[in-house]
Amino acid sequence: MEQNNDIDTEALESSAAAAIKRRARGRPSPEQAAALRESFLAAALESFLDKGYSATSIEAIAREAGVAKITIYRQFDNKEALFREVAHRAVSNARETMQNTLVHRGSDERQTLIELVERMYLSGTEPKTLALMRLVIAEAVRFPELAKSLYAENSYVLAPVVDYLAEAHRAGKLHVPQPELSAVQLSILAFGGVRFFISKPLAGPEERRVWAEGIVDLVLRGWAPDSAAAAAVAAKVAQGSD
Repeated sequence: MEQNNDIDTEALESSAAAAIKRRARGRPSPEQAAALRESFLAAALESFLDKGYSATSIEAIAREAGVAKITIYRQFDNKEALFREVAHRAVSNARETMQNTLVHRGSDERQTLIELVERMYLSGTEPKTLALMRLVIAEAVRFPELAKSLYAENSYVLAPVVDYLAEAHRAGKLHVPQPELSAVQLSILAFGGVRFFISKPLAGPEERRVWAEGIVDLVLRGWAPDSAAAAAVAAKVAQGSD
C-alpha cells in the first residue's frame, strides 16, 4: 500500500513538473516577449519594404521571424494594424534622432541652424525610414488616416527646432514670430521636398554640409531681425539680468 502511495506521489510530482514546463513554454518572460516583438516587427518592416503591402502576409512574417503566427495575432488583429505600427515606429525613430539633438548655446545662429538642418536631413533620409515613407505615400489611398496621423506626428519630430526658434525670437536674434510654422518650412527645405523620394540621397558629409549651408543662408535673410527691434530686445534682456 505504501509503495502505491510512493508511485502516486511520484506521478503527481512528474505531472506538476510537466505542467510548469508547459506554462514556461506557453508564457514567455517579459524580456522574451519583448525580444519576440522586436523580431517580428523587424521582419514585418523588411517584408513590407521588399514586397509591398499587398504581397506581405502575417504568415510569411512569422516564418521569417521564427515565431508562431498566433504570437503576432495576439498583439495585432490583422495586417493593417501591423503595418500601422511599423510605420509609427519609423516616425518614432526619427523623433528620437531629433530629440537627441543638442543645441550648443554658445554657437551663433547660422552654425546652430546648420546643425539642425543636417540632423533633420539625416532623420528624414535614413534608408529604411525613407523607403517606408515612400510606401506610406503609395498606400495613402488605402490608409488616409495613417498618412494624416504621420504628418501630425511631425510636430513631435520638430520639437527641438521649434524650441530653438522660439527662444531665438524672444532673444531678438531671429525674427520668427511663428516658430512652429517656420520649423515646418525649414524641415521641408531640409528634407528636399520630393527630391529624395525620387532620387538618391546626398553622397556624404561634405554634400550634406553644402546642402545645409545653402538652406540656412537662404532662410537667415528672411529671419534676420530688425536692427532697432533687436537692440531693444537685447537691452531689455540686459536690464533683466542686472
